[in-house]
Amino acid sequence: MKKLKQFKVPHSLAIVVFAMLLASLFTWLIPGGSFERIVDEAGKTVVVPGSYHTVAPTPVNPLTILGYVFDGLTDAGDIIFALMCAGGGLGIVLATGMFQGAACTFAKKAKGAEWLVITVLMIVFTLLCIPINLNYFIPFAPLGIIVAMAMGYDPIVGISIIMLGGAVGFSTGAMNLATTGTAQGIAELPVFSGMGYRLFCIIPFLIVTVIYVIRYGRKIKADPTKSYTYNVPLDLAGFNPDETPSFEKKHIPVAIVVVASIGYMIYVALFSSLSYKSSATIFLYMGLLSGIVYRMPVNQMCKEFSNGAKGMAGTGVLIGFAYAISGILEAGNVMDTVVNAMANMLNYVPDLLQAPAMFIMHLAVNLFITSGSGQAAIVMPIFIPVADLVGMTRQTAVLAYNFGDGFANFIMPHAAATMGFVACANIPFTKWFQYVFKLFLIWVVVGIALLMIATAIGYS
Repeated sequence: MKKLKQFKVPHSLAIVVFAMLLASLFTWLIPGGSFERIVDEAGKTVVVPGSYHTVAPTPVNPLTILGYVFDGLTDAGDIIFALMCAGGGLGIVLATGMFQGAACTFAKKAKGAEWLVITVLMIVFTLLCIPINLNYFIPFAPLGIIVAMAMGYDPIVGISIIMLGGAVGFSTGAMNLATTGTAQGIAELPVFSGMGYRLFCIIPFLIVTVIYVIRYGRKIKADPTKSYTYNVPLDLAGFNPDETPSFEKKHIPVAIVVVASIGYMIYVALFSSLSYKSSATIFLYMGLLSGIVYRMPVNQMCKEFSNGAKGMAGTGVLIGFAYAISGILEAGNVMDTVVNAMANMLNYVPDLLQAPAMFIMHLAVNLFITSGSGQAAIVMPIFIPVADLVGMTRQTAVLAYNFGDGFANFIMPHAAATMGFVACANIPFTKWFQYVFKLFLIWVVVGIALLMIATAIGYS
């Protein structure tokens, strides 16, 4: 009897193409519908409540889905080019050996207290992602991997430190202008009002997330075969866990440049407007100045920059393909139909469970609309009047949107941040999904509890 062929984990790009086929199927199964839209005083295009009407079906032929890839790459162009610039800049920094040496030195000093390192770093990225979109930190994935590998963990722990820490800061929406600012503007609430309860929400989400990552780290340290990436070929960002480089004097100027660059990026995000263009420019200068202070030959700098940018090219392509999924759903006119059906269902839910139900609905909507500001512009003009009718405070409705828009991103194959991180780490999406899905369910339970509390206290 012939042995069954060993199952091979599908490439992340193959999974995204399969998701494109599913999106095409949805356009054949879900009736077409549309809301009327207007441009409000702030210049944002929003939906007119009560304007939903059916439209002629426009199903997308599965044979034409690859035609949406170019549009997806074009729409994601700013992210893709920013990633390539960042990858090039970081390529020069990594070639100096500063991060590798710092990680190994740090790991030696933290021996026995690795859990504390994970906790502190996750808190840092949670705080960083309160005002800043997580996409800006995709280029830091190799650095997270280096730190994790130096402490004896796998790359999943490395990207978890950055991505899952950032997920908590982003998804609670305390100071995110693109998501919370847009939703509160539509709800006619002062921007960033209700911040106190949002900041409180960070605490339980962060506690369960940190514990989840630490427990996984301890499990794979005790038995490496339990790692989701065991026997999976991985790109370790040029780091060899069998080598133990040290942080030397020549690395100090490079470290100063890197810290100053990251500090400036945070300053721009808090006090100005951080765009993909400005973040890309900061990474370019960081790479150039790091090479200069390290006295790296010009030809080597160019080579390392090219290799770093090349390493991000695959990530950029994956993000562009993921954007194509939204293009397919939009072409099929099914997104408004889903939103309208969910808004109507909310009237039949008990009072205390209405906010959690809205949270679950936003999770579902996020399958179709991954853009945070786009989801707010489409969904909130519908859900805010519904919240008023059922007696839910508008602040609670916005919080339900934040949770749903945020946490769903980390289990979806067409979310730019998730696919960017797993592609940088060369982790198959199926392996990431197996790892993170239990945490996602925990997030849902915590979110439901926090929304029930918000309902009980009349959060406003």
